[in-house]
Amino acid sequence: MNIVNTYRAINHKGSKLYIILIMMALIIGISFTVYAAKDDCTNIDGDGAVPIKEVGKEDVGVTNDYDEVVEEDERKGVVYLALIGGDTPKPNDCGLIPKNPAGEWTGWGGPLNFDNVTIGEGGDTRNHIVIGGTLFVRGFGAHAIGTLVYDLSGGKYLKFEAYVGMSDEKDPGGCGHGGSSDFTFSIDGKQAFKSETLKGAEGGENIEAVKVEFDIPNGAKELTIVMGDGGDGIGCDHSTVGDAKLLTAQALDVDPANKVSTTWGSIKASY
Repeated sequence: MNIVNTYRAINHKGSKLYIILIMMALIIGISFTVYAAKDDCTNIDGDGAVPIKEVGKEDVGVTNDYDEVVEEDERKGVVYLALIGGDTPKPNDCGLIPKNPAGEWTGWGGPLNFDNVTIGEGGDTRNHIVIGGTLFVRGFGAHAIGTLVYDLSGGKYLKFEAYVGMSDEKDPGGCGHGGSSDFTFSIDGKQAFKSETLKGAEGGENIEAVKVEFDIPNGAKELTIVMGDGGDGIGCDHSTVGDAKLLTAQALDVDPANKVSTTWGSIKASY
């Protein structure tokens, strides 16, 4: 019995206190799992090869400065995409890792050996994730061309969200514009999202990260992410995906059977 049907059943008893006690018991009885846990990942040590710096207003001419932050999403039922510290097909507290060979994840600068960092300049020069002046606490970066395939069979995922763009570690104008790349997301071979070719900077301004979001069909088996060449060589293409996460019904507060949002506030308001 879902919460709405429970409410309808106990409504006949006519006791507000009874309803509140039952609802509290239902809420307490739900098993909540915290999937999103950056501390459980294999994280970068120290400041990174190109240290980050918080500023009042980011400047395209300064590497890895930021004036906005996207923190870790701590809602229940959020599953982050990871590279090293996670697990597959069932995610652990760090998140879900790719199922395809690690050699396919990146072009130059591999292998990828940390979570929540960008590719840097070689195997021991990882950096924090800054795209267009925004710091992302969770995410990953790779030197294009890279392909990551995530097995979705270990969870009931309803939605995917992320931000894509070029790492600000290539400011002020590596290769003239901080690199360029395009990002393609597919579910079971069917394209769900494709970005335009994104540059690190254009017209003297940083290019902000582009939001990616799409629904995941029932029974989906795999998510594929391709970080492609922007068309002018891959010398500076530090392609980056920030805050990449899968959302379950718990995160979206959705009844998975009917995909209808159910909240205690809405039930209480209708009483």
